[in-house]
Amino acid sequence: MRGPSMRAVSPAQFTQPVRSAQPALQTVAAYLAGVEASGGASRALVRQRSWALREAVLFAAVRRLRGVAPPGGDLAALTDPERDRAVAESAHVTLGELFVEGFVDAWLEQADPVLRGTADRRPATGRARVASLRALAAFVGEGAPQHREAHPVPRDLLTPPEMDSALVALTGHLPGRGPDDQVRLAAVLAVMSVWPVRSFELSGLELSQLRLSGGEVELAVGEPGEAPRVLRGVAADRIGAWIDVRAGLIAALEGGPVRTVWTSIRSNSRPGGPRGSLPLPPGMPLRPRGLQRAYARSVEAANALHHGLPGFPLPRSLDLLRRSLQGR
Repeated sequence: MRGPSMRAVSPAQFTQPVRSAQPALQTVAAYLAGVEASGGASRALVRQRSWALREAVLFAAVRRLRGVAPPGGDLAALTDPERDRAVAESAHVTLGELFVEGFVDAWLEQADPVLRGTADRRPATGRARVASLRALAAFVGEGAPQHREAHPVPRDLLTPPEMDSALVALTGHLPGRGPDDQVRLAAVLAVMSVWPVRSFELSGLELSQLRLSGGEVELAVGEPGEAPRVLRGVAADRIGAWIDVRAGLIAALEGGPVRTVWTSIRSNSRPGGPRGSLPLPPGMPLRPRGLQRAYARSVEAANALHHGLPGFPLPRSLDLLRRSLQGR
């Protein structure tokens, strides 16, 4: 949608009285137009910000209609008539309503059950919501919104015995997924156990940096001249298993070689093409965000399947895994 409401607005045009009374949807549209005009954000990020901020306005409208529910209060899902009224009410929500004390906590706790009828609260979704509202706050000169869980809580240290136990457990099928997913998950855990890095570095790991020999795996991931990091036993076995799976996935690909270790397992798509998306075959390299999502999906299933076993639950995100392992 383009028009006057999507005109890019300078943050300097906002003053404190104007901020609070400004229609929230109008300000969100202006912010998104500015982000798009800057050219510094990916289309995926713009879509994420648009979804999260428009949801925040809708949730504020629900609070107008239902009243402010206490923590653990009215979490009944919207009926169709309620949703229609909330959408109409969204036009009257002011910017100030998104920054009142307690709004973010209520949004994070209640949005999924109220707006979607599900109790599934994904950490990544919560982080996207908070990041989007913080970006809007910076745009209008508002202080960063506060909430109780400002940072994810790392899992207690994942000890070497727990890691070995988890790697042993990851041998069967994961519900609704497939064995390849858990083979890749086990290999990610094995690599991270000796090289706990951020997803950007992990996704860039190339096959040439691995050397499999005599039941050991050497990772050449340090500074030039630094000794390789060595994996043995079940960890080395899980990496070898993934390399075999990976070879099968990339065998049918056309074009240049796939150098990175981590690849997709199933067909996917990306924006583009005459129909709005381009199909991607299995075996394509996973970029940082794709690797994060793949890890999160596999860990969710693995934690449910192996609940109570040593090593579980595994950290629910690559960042939490890194922070748990770095604390050793």
